[in-house]
Order: sequence, then structure tokens, then C-alpha cells
Amino acid sequence: MIRMLSAFSIKQKLTMVMMLTIFAGVVLMGVFFMGYERIQSREQLAHEVTVITKVSYSQVAAALEFEDLNTLQESANSLDYDYTIDVVCIYDGDLVLQARSFLGSIRAIPCPDNPHADPSGFVQDKYHHIEDVFSESERIGTIFISANMDYVNSQIQRYFYMMLTALGIISVVSLLVAMVLQKAVTDPIFDLAQTATSIANNRDFSLRAAKNSDDEIGQMVDAFNEMLTAIQQRDQELQSHKTQLESKVEERTAELQAANQELEAFSYSVSHDLRSPLRAIDGFSQALLEDYADQLDSAALGYLERVRMASQRMGTLIDSMLWLSRVTRQEIVTRTVNFSLMCEEVVQDIQDRDPSRQVKVTVQPEMSMRCDSRLMRLVISNLVDNAFKYTLKVAAPEVSIGCKEGIYYVKDNGAGFDMRYSDKLFGVFQRLHSKDEFEGTGVGLATVARVIQRHGGDIWAESEVNRGATFFFTVSA
Repeated sequence: MIRMLSAFSIKQKLTMVMMLTIFAGVVLMGVFFMGYERIQSREQLAHEVTVITKVSYSQVAAALEFEDLNTLQESANSLDYDYTIDVVCIYDGDLVLQARSFLGSIRAIPCPDNPHADPSGFVQDKYHHIEDVFSESERIGTIFISANMDYVNSQIQRYFYMMLTALGIISVVSLLVAMVLQKAVTDPIFDLAQTATSIANNRDFSLRAAKNSDDEIGQMVDAFNEMLTAIQQRDQELQSHKTQLESKVEERTAELQAANQELEAFSYSVSHDLRSPLRAIDGFSQALLEDYADQLDSAALGYLERVRMASQRMGTLIDSMLWLSRVTRQEIVTRTVNFSLMCEEVVQDIQDRDPSRQVKVTVQPEMSMRCDSRLMRLVISNLVDNAFKYTLKVAAPEVSIGCKEGIYYVKDNGAGFDMRYSDKLFGVFQRLHSKDEFEGTGVGLATVARVIQRHGGDIWAESEVNRGATFFFTVSA
């Protein structure tokens, strides 16, 4: 029922409520009056029959006492005063029928053999009145009157038709009144709904609903307008913040562009201005070693070798810094790649550099990844190269590459590191092992972290000293 009503408009619901209420009121009132009229009519019928019986009582008693059948017949006919009386029967003391009303007429119905078989009162749709006639405390006869309910039923029927007529008239009048009154209720709600729809469609929070009354609907309109005012103020604040944010973004973008330009200029300077002196230092040191080795003592030759090694190491650092700079600025072009095949190719390249080393490498098959293949190859190259490097002092080195629940990993059984210093692991030029133990620049893992971050992922590591390390990383789908 509630679901059915939910499909109707407020106007229709109000009209239905008013009509049903009036209809129920008229019906209940009609039923009450019909019931009341039925009770009154039955009481009136019983009273009238009792009265006419009392009036004829003396005459019937005298006629029974003197066995005057003509008088008894006249009395019976007089008691049958209208169509409400079906039959009047007069019995003697032995309950033998002595007279009945209008014997032989078309209205005649039989008298009961025993008038006392049924009690006096209403029996089904009849009223039976039984009056014993006494003379000096001795019953000398009985008067039996049977009356029908036609008059009572006609009264009830008349009231029923009156109720239907009244219901029709009241329904029409009520419908007209409801159509007028409902406008006072529904028009403000309709206006409020139109205002809300217009605001939702046009996003114009400056609109306000019109207030037409001070009742609950008027209070609702006030609350709605106050809410609009709050929303409008908040919207203006958001717009102001948005403008400020856009201005700051433009400023930061300009600053970033300037920084990138400076970085590019710095990269160019590093590539050209710093490399040339380093090449000169390395070249002249080599020339001294080759051309004047016989004129220099062992200490001088050692110094020259250290100069060459330092210049070469600085060149390697410069190359690593340039790689890090390129990774930060390089455009990301993602596609789905066969990650297992990429890892196998990287492992093969590293093994080809030192064929004499025997490292057990396990690559999980059928791994795929959506990434920039060039940058991701750089990640795997650095991680696998580190795994090979830090297993140099292990008798049976093992490296495994795999993926579990979207988390990729590179695991080795090498030197490991102390987890207390894990926060320094991905910092630029940060090393957890000395260059005497394992060579490196301290830029490789920083480059790996930058690539993973640019892929929207995360990278972390777990390790124990002398029990290997596992590097985990994710990329966004």
C-alpha cells in the first residue's frame, strides 16, 4: 500500500486522504443512524402491538368467557389493524383456536398449533406477541399476534439510500473543497521543489524559495534558504581557495619549470664542463705512467694510479647523477610487458659480464606488468646487479625474482644489512657497506626508488645481516 502511494503526487495524496476521511465519516454516521433507526423501529412495533392488545384485552376476555365467536372474530380483525400484522389468533383455555383475523383473505397465513411454542419477541424476521387472557386468576384464553418487519426494513432501506445520496453529494463538495484547500498546502511545496531542481540543474546557490506562510512549511522554507546561504558562502570560499590554489599552482609550475631549466643547464654543464677536466686529468696521468714510468719512483707511480682511480670514480658518480636526473624528468610511457622475460634478459646480461660466476637464479614464469619498459629494466638491472654483488662472498649464491599478490620482489642470500639503517637505504649517496667491502656509488637504489615512485608504487626492503635481503616493490595498475 505504501509503495502504491509513493507513486502519487502530494496533491493526489492529500485529495485521497480527505476523500477517504469524509467517506469513512459518512459511512460510519450512516451505519450508526441505520442501526439506531432499526432498534427504534423494532421497539416502536413491539410497543404498538402491546398497546392494541391491552386495548382489546377486556373485550376478548368477555367474549371467551361467554364463548361469543362473532365478537372474537371482530376482535381478531380489529387487532389486525394494518399490513404490519400478518395474523391474529385467539385461543381458548385449552389452546384450541377460536378465531383468526381475516380468514379466507389473500393475506391469511396459518396460526400455530401451540402459540407458546416460541417465546414472545423477535424471531428471525418476525415479531410474535403472546398474551394470556385471565379471569379470576384462571387462564381462559391466549392472544397470538405475528407481525412482519417490512416497515422496519423499508425504513432501513430508505436510510441506506439517503446515506448513498448524502455520500455522493458530500464527495463532490469535498472534492471541490479539497482542490481549493490543497493548493494552500501543495503550492509552497511545489515551489520549493522547483527551486531545489533549478539549483541542482544550474548550480546557482543564489536562488531562494518564496515563503508564503508561517506554518511548518514556512519554517521548512526558512531552513532551506538558510542552508542555501551556508552553501553559497561555502561555495564562495571554495571558489576563492580554488583561485588561490590555481595561482599557487601556476607559481609552483613556473618555479618547477625554472628549476628544470636550471637542472638541464646543470646537467649540460656536468656533461661537458666537468667531464673535460676529468678526461684531461685521467689522460695526462696515463701519459705520465706510460712515458715517464722509468723516471718516477714507486710512490709517484702510486700517486698517479690513485689520481686516475679518483678521476674515473668521479666520472662514474657524474654518470650516476645524470642517470638520476634523466629518470626524474623522463616521460612515462606505460604498456603491458612480459616481466618474466625482461628479468631473464637482465639476468643473462649480468651473467655474460662474468661467466665464471655460478649464481642460482630463479625467475617466476608468466609475470606481467604495466609499466615503462625502459625505466623498469633500469630498476631490475640495479636490483639484480646488487643481488649479484652482495653474494660475492657466499659459497652458494642464490637470487630469486617473483611476484605474490601484486607485490614484486628480488631476493638474495648475500651480505644483507642492519634494518636499523633501512631509512638510509634509498637516499642519494647513502651506502650501508664501505667501498672496500663492495664497490658502488650509492645512487643505484635512489634511482630505483624514483622510478617506482613515478609509477605510483612503493618500495621497501627486509634483511638480516649475513642472511640476505629482499627488496619488495609495487606499481599502480
